[in-house]
Amino acid sequence: MTEAATPPPPAFPLKVAVLIWLGQVLSLLGSGLTSFALGVWTYETSGGVTRFALIMLCASLPAILLGPVAGALVDRWNRRWVILLSDMTSGLMTLVLAALHFTGQLQPWHAYFTTAVVSMASAFQQPAFSVLVSTIVPAQHLGRANGVVQLGLAFSQLAAPLASASLLAMVGLEGILVIDAATFLLGILPLLLLRIPVQYLVSPSQERPPPLATSVREGGAYLRASPGLLILLGLLATTNFFTGAVEVLVTPLVLSLANVTTLATITTAGGLGMVAGSVAMSVWGGPKRRAHGILAFQLCGGLLLLLVGVTTSIPLLMGVAFCFFFSLPLINGTSQALLQSQVPLELRGRVFAFTGTLSGAMLPLAYAISGPLADLVFEPALRPGGALVPFVGRLVGEGAGRGIAVMFFIAGAMTILVTALAALSRSLRGLDDAEAAVSNPVAMSP
Repeated sequence: MTEAATPPPPAFPLKVAVLIWLGQVLSLLGSGLTSFALGVWTYETSGGVTRFALIMLCASLPAILLGPVAGALVDRWNRRWVILLSDMTSGLMTLVLAALHFTGQLQPWHAYFTTAVVSMASAFQQPAFSVLVSTIVPAQHLGRANGVVQLGLAFSQLAAPLASASLLAMVGLEGILVIDAATFLLGILPLLLLRIPVQYLVSPSQERPPPLATSVREGGAYLRASPGLLILLGLLATTNFFTGAVEVLVTPLVLSLANVTTLATITTAGGLGMVAGSVAMSVWGGPKRRAHGILAFQLCGGLLLLLVGVTTSIPLLMGVAFCFFFSLPLINGTSQALLQSQVPLELRGRVFAFTGTLSGAMLPLAYAISGPLADLVFEPALRPGGALVPFVGRLVGEGAGRGIAVMFFIAGAMTILVTALAALSRSLRGLDDAEAAVSNPVAMSP
């Protein structure tokens, strides 16, 4: 006697998905407003770059360290409540900052502490939201769905600094904090009020779940047993390091060639490129052979970094900024869709958290290394008469900013090399093959 097939979960209403997405976009925008304003306040209050850099560290390090454990818990808990509690925790920290500022008691250490708590909450929110997307969206539309998610992120990164600068002059830091708290409330309302079938919110249950430490190890073990995914993760982590270095170096490079207005123009061009790339991903859905597409996008990114190293043309740098940031949503959306289609539902929280932790850890490392390398090694070596001038002076020039240009060139060359080595892997190239795909009845259901 054959066992009855498990019925697929009910179709997920599109309007519900859109409302959840809009709520999260508003929450992201509010967080971006506060992040920019808090950084300005910290720098103006302390007058030091080191204390300003601590804000960035507090915003990233706790989520990186907590990621694997948070992912294991996401696989056990109801994802609606994980996202709700994460957003409410972030909103509460914003209200604490607002209260301290209203009463004149706000100190830099308050900002460090609350930023770290928000980072810990994001360690739960991000994998939970990613798993929710992968369960409510049919597998064939995962690329478009991740493009829409990237669009929300790009919009917040482009709009938040511009809006925050204007709001600081009109309502001050306390007003921005109140606005941020309100966006958190708007972000959780769809999750509170809308009916979401339980099949989309919990992973397949086990009668006796293993100990938490065992669950954490299972996520890492799955990646170690999946050579293609492990190589993909190594590629993304390595190129993320170079992107982090570029993020630090682009400001001094442009200011060595032009003024702050030009820097703002190039930054805006990059932001517009990210928005355009997100729109393209949401409409197109990404390449059918996702692993091959990721390799192609990474190769293009490496070539663009090479170009930055050998040009001083501002219009060309604007075009490079647009194209480079145009490619990032395509890489992120395609790689996320590939992971969502390959990893079994009961392991997604852990695996997504591991990938986020390992790739995210590259950014603080890049921040810590790139500055001293530029100041102590490459910039002195490309000054007139410097040690590297006879070797690369004709290619990149000499003087202020040319050492940073060499670092861009090296980052581009290393990106191309790492991408070429990854392309040699049959395991990575074969991720899209039917026999390598993991069946997912929830994501594949109509």
